[in-house]
Amino acid sequence: MMMSATRICMRLDNTFTSDLRVRREAEALAEAGYDITVVADMKPGLGLAERETVNGVKIRRIAKTSRVPYWSIVKPLLEEAADIYHAHDIDSLFPCLAAARLGKKRARVVYDTHELWSGHAKDKIRTKRRMLIKVEGTMLRASDALITASPAYAEQILARYKYKGPSVTVLNVPVFRTDEELAPYWAKRGEDGLVRVTAISVFQHGRGAIPLIQALAYLPENFVVELVGPIPQPEYERMMREAAAPFGDRARIVGPIPPNDIVPRLASADVSAVLIEPLSLSYRLTAPNKLFDSMMAGTAIAASDMRFIGQTVRAENVGEVCEVSDPADIARAVLAAYENAAEYGANGRAAALRYNWENERAKLIDLYATLAPTAKETTAC
Repeated sequence: MMMSATRICMRLDNTFTSDLRVRREAEALAEAGYDITVVADMKPGLGLAERETVNGVKIRRIAKTSRVPYWSIVKPLLEEAADIYHAHDIDSLFPCLAAARLGKKRARVVYDTHELWSGHAKDKIRTKRRMLIKVEGTMLRASDALITASPAYAEQILARYKYKGPSVTVLNVPVFRTDEELAPYWAKRGEDGLVRVTAISVFQHGRGAIPLIQALAYLPENFVVELVGPIPQPEYERMMREAAAPFGDRARIVGPIPPNDIVPRLASADVSAVLIEPLSLSYRLTAPNKLFDSMMAGTAIAASDMRFIGQTVRAENVGEVCEVSDPADIARAVLAAYENAAEYGANGRAAALRYNWENERAKLIDLYATLAPTAKETTAC
């Protein structure tokens, strides 16, 4: 039985503010009675608090100032004296393992990998990550549980590293939205005579923005493409804007929106474009959150024909798949999705009854129930 005093310390390599997956997991554990702290990064100029509590989750932001590698991270983790350290992605795993081993009690470690790091695109693998990937298997086997964001990631990791411990896939799905919540956004579709094809992403190499823009050449004049989200790579932003220039106002680069606005924004679209390019094994096996967001929004989908994405779109009958490298085929999928938007949207809403956070959170809570320290272990500490 879970003890209310169980302390969890999550570590992630960002500020926490826009990381919906981590926020959902942390809040779910807090609601389940755990004492949870998230150790995130402090970024100058953003006006973020060093310490705050949001929805029962204590947040501590740290600056990486030590000349000793990782000590700026390990030291605050140690200060939290957690029973369980939860490492979000490979950058956080070594510091969490170090804190667990250096602390006064034998803390457990959960490795929560949102990506398939051993099969990732080269532009995401900087020198430090390259070193970490070489010892990922060793670090995983020293951990007490594995969480993945895609079932295909779990298959690859378990086979590659011969990991035998507890493992669960927690899909990056949204909280459930009712028809009443989404109806005002559905009412906006087509009100100005335009057909909106919306893609929401962190736009960078491999996220399909440029071929989607180029697909406008094969679509009727009243079709517009909306690209909603940050563009962290200046070179890629330049390429996007160059591709968009010939289409004028039909190609709209919108910028980021608050995370809670993602599903409503997709609900106001006529077609949701979920286009991941097969630049790496990680991308080919991804289970992207925007696929689930689109189903929750009740919006027809035009998607890349890759393993999980293609299987899900076909199985749930929520849209059309396409060859993402071919703008003409993207346009074909967009037109077919739009022509069957009512059917695909209704099927998406039906699928959302299963693909929602209320269901996925149960997997997380069940895993933690097996990890919480027993009364004997607590007494020994």
